[in-house]
Amino acid sequence: MLSFTRFWSRVAQNALNFALVLLIVDETGKAFLSSLLVLALVVPSTVAGIIAGTAADTFPKRILVFLGDIARAAVCIAFVRSDTSAAAYYLVAIALSTFGQFATTAEGAILPAIVKREDLARANAISHAVGGAAQLIGLGVLTPVVLRLIDSPDALFIICAVLFTLAAFQALAIGRLQKPVRAEVGGQVSGHWWSAGWRAMRADPAVMHAAIELTLISTALIILSGLIPTFISDVLDMPVDLGALILTPAAIGVVLGLRVAGFLSRRIPHAVLSTTGFLGCVILLAALTFTNQIAEFLGGYGMFSWLNSISIGSFDGGGALAMLIVAPLGFAYALVQVAGQTVINDRVPLHLQGRVNATQSAMAAIASSAPVLAAGALADLIGVVPVMALLAAAIGVVAVTNVRPLRERPAERHAALQ
Repeated sequence: MLSFTRFWSRVAQNALNFALVLLIVDETGKAFLSSLLVLALVVPSTVAGIIAGTAADTFPKRILVFLGDIARAAVCIAFVRSDTSAAAYYLVAIALSTFGQFATTAEGAILPAIVKREDLARANAISHAVGGAAQLIGLGVLTPVVLRLIDSPDALFIICAVLFTLAAFQALAIGRLQKPVRAEVGGQVSGHWWSAGWRAMRADPAVMHAAIELTLISTALIILSGLIPTFISDVLDMPVDLGALILTPAAIGVVLGLRVAGFLSRRIPHAVLSTTGFLGCVILLAALTFTNQIAEFLGGYGMFSWLNSISIGSFDGGGALAMLIVAPLGFAYALVQVAGQTVINDRVPLHLQGRVNATQSAMAAIASSAPVLAAGALADLIGVVPVMALLAAAIGVVAVTNVRPLRERPAERHAALQ
């Protein structure tokens, strides 16, 4: 039931996120304003997220999921009954994200409370796979079909209100399972309630390292989300709603990657798994950025000459290569997600899971706030390709900086023993 409620609520949330971006693009055509909308979807993670994390560690989690989903359904109904405008899109985005924090944070805190420690990696893989499948259906099917065929944003919001309501009642049906046996480390934390998650992360270097990894990959995804509409229209030369279908193999790659990551995380050290994922993300994001140039170059070789023969409207070899690139990009993203989240679920006490996860989400929101707007503004000024190339380079630099201290600790311990 936890997987069911996650699936339907995420189908609705992903569909609405994409729909709001499309509506803003149609209204303004500016990458900066679409990036501003993405920021409106993630900023509530800072304030509302910390409150939601504390609530998830204090109040019944199933009730919080129920109330969060019902509140999102109410926002959808309010949108249908109101006059639509660009300002309304931003207000809806903020409301959906704010109420969603309470549902998603409580869902995240439920998982380690009902799963045995040795099964956490597999459970996280399943959880992210559910999210990947929901993203595929929401972005790749529900929104394009309703907005393209029915041409009615109101119809999409009504459908999503029904899905949120379904998810809310499924949350109440999550069974009361016997808590798995696990040795808790650390007691109740002292100090301000809003900083409990931060203090818990700082107390464990492995948890802090994993949180930084998750923050980095989430920040990159947030910035990229603001650039994708412009990338589709300017680089792939396609309508945004149709061009998004080209990028749906990323969700398939995420699902496959999560299936494999659960297996690998129990056999490969966390640092190796996450570093491999980051390396793949950097290389593949750079390849996606220059997909047209790479397709033109490869088309000169016999085994890749088929790239030159693809011409279906505005869909050409560059679009086909983009479809091939985003699948392994999603796979690499999944490796980082599972590796980092499993460390947090395994090492953080149950009574702090909600606050630590909320604090990590807040870190990603804060880290991406200025860059997502700067990326959108730069894309309008110099083009989306240089900005995406800069993003790939920045991910690589920060990832190497974060990995270095982890590699130095064993050497420091060895020197101390000597």
